[in-house]
Amino acid sequence: MPETKAAVELYDSWVTHERRSPPHKRFRHHLPRLLIDLDRLPELPDYGIRHNAWGPVSFSERDHGPRDGRPLKPWILARLAENGLSVPDGRVWLWTYPRIWGYVFNPLSLWYCEDARGTLRTVVLEVRNTFGETHFYLIGGGESLASRIRYRAAKSFHVSPFQPLSGHYRFTLLRSSSRRTIRIDYEGTGGPRLMAFETACRSPDPVAPTLRHWAWVAPWTTIGVTLAIHAHALCLWRKGAALFHKPPPPEWPWTRGVEVLEGGD
Repeated sequence: MPETKAAVELYDSWVTHERRSPPHKRFRHHLPRLLIDLDRLPELPDYGIRHNAWGPVSFSERDHGPRDGRPLKPWILARLAENGLSVPDGRVWLWTYPRIWGYVFNPLSLWYCEDARGTLRTVVLEVRNTFGETHFYLIGGGESLASRIRYRAAKSFHVSPFQPLSGHYRFTLLRSSSRRTIRIDYEGTGGPRLMAFETACRSPDPVAPTLRHWAWVAPWTTIGVTLAIHAHALCLWRKGAALFHKPPPPEWPWTRGVEVLEGGD
C-alpha cells in the first residue's frame, strides 16, 4: 500500500453554474473542499474536524452513501460489486464539503476508489437534490483511469424543477497532486442546457487553522449554498423559466457512464 501523506487534504474550491437555455443565468460560489481517506476517519480530530459529532467543523457519515451512519468504505465497495464492477482493494477517498456549525448541503460528492498500488480504478459521483434524494453515477469499470477522465451518462435523476428529466451528462474530470477540476455539461433535446464547473487547488496551509478560519470568519458558507440555490430558483421563476414536474426517483439509484474517447462526443 502506498504511503499517504495525510488523512485529509483541504482544497480551496470555486464552483460555477451556468444555465445555457433561456432565461440565461450564471452564479459562482466559494467553499472549502475536503479529500478524506475513509480508512483514517478516526484521525479527523487531528485536523480540527469532529467525526460524527457536532462542532465548528465536522464530518458525518450520515451525510453520504446509505445515510444511516454505517461505515462508508464497506458500503461503497459492496455497491460496486452489486453493479458488476471489480472491487478495488486500495484506498477510497471522499471529496466532500465539511459541516460548518452543524450544517452542510453536498449537491455533488465524489468517491475515488483506488487499488492497492494507488491507481485510480473507479469514480462515483453522488448527486443530492434539494428534495433529499440521492443518485449515483459510475465512472470506470475497474480499469486504470487516467488523470483526465471523460464519460457520458443518461440523465436519470431529477435535480432542478427548471430542467427536464431527459438528455445526457458529459463528465470531464482532471486531477493532479495539487489541483482538481470537475466539469459537467448537461445537454437536452434542444442542445446545451446547463454547465457546472468546479476548480479546486490544494491549500498549502495547515488544515485545522484554515478550517477554523472558515468557521469563524465565514460561518454562513455552507448554508449559503442552499440559500443561493433557492434565490436563483426564485429569479428564474420570475423570469418565466419553464417548470418541470418532479417525477419519483428511479428504483435503482445507480447509472453507469460510458467512456468518451478523445475526439468523440
